[in-house]
Amino acid sequence: MRAVALVMLLGLCEAAELRKASPGGARGRAGGARGGSGPPCEAYTYLHEKYLDCQERKLVYVLPDWPPDLLHMLLARNKIRILKDKMFSRFKRLKTLDLQQNEISKIESEAFFGLNKLTTLLLQHNRLQVLTEEVFLYTPLLGYLRLYDNPWHCTCEMETLISMLQIPRNRNLGNYAKCESPHELKNKKLRQIKPEQLCDEEEREQLDPKPQVSGRPPVIKPEVDSSLCYNYVFPIQTLDCKRKELKKVPKNIPPDIVKLDLSYNKINQLRPKEFEDVHELRKLNLSSNGIEFIDPGPMR
Repeated sequence: MRAVALVMLLGLCEAAELRKASPGGARGRAGGARGGSGPPCEAYTYLHEKYLDCQERKLVYVLPDWPPDLLHMLLARNKIRILKDKMFSRFKRLKTLDLQQNEISKIESEAFFGLNKLTTLLLQHNRLQVLTEEVFLYTPLLGYLRLYDNPWHCTCEMETLISMLQIPRNRNLGNYAKCESPHELKNKKLRQIKPEQLCDEEEREQLDPKPQVSGRPPVIKPEVDSSLCYNYVFPIQTLDCKRKELKKVPKNIPPDIVKLDLSYNKINQLRPKEFEDVHELRKLNLSSNGIEFIDPGPMR
């Protein structure tokens, strides 16, 4: 049943199209412009479940006139920066909450207060650096949590969250999320870090100080990443990177993607092992790129 609920939530645009053709689908509007500068949100019923579609409305907070009986709340690609205490407490029936591709950098300890029926929470592609297990105390049924593509700062403050993710029954919580810092743990998966690796950062720095080559900080070139793309799971796991002016294949494609659309970009060559970590990839569209060279090495 959890998998069915997840597919229904992550249909996003596809579900919105399907409900238009559904004879029993009820539609209505909910406030949206006051929370941002976009059009009003749209409430609808699909397969007897009530949704609120507030994607890409430039929202910065939850509005008071949204229906309290929602089961699925779609808030992807907005401008939300902080999840405040009891922000969703009115939505006691909520089962799925999509907050991917916002600007969230802080989640207060009681942000999910009252969401004891929540099963799916999407927080990927945000700006979170630190989070603790305490945040999830109010979501006992949570079975699917996405945290990847956040700049996680893996120090002692993260110990309780990382321990929670590593419990065997939580196998669908936090998959693919990686540390951004400190340098020693960069690109390490949260689910694979040992607690003793988190809490001795200061000691390591004293024992092995990093030499200063010059007075100027190093120049770090930004890599092409998948945060510009749209992520869908209905009807199959899809990453849509069409027409994003990409010159290279993105570096951080989620490993569970089945269909990848990179068409109409500016990718002119393919390097070996471009898709090595995308274990479930079955459909790849690279049309209209002007590819001139494909390295004979393996793509995966």
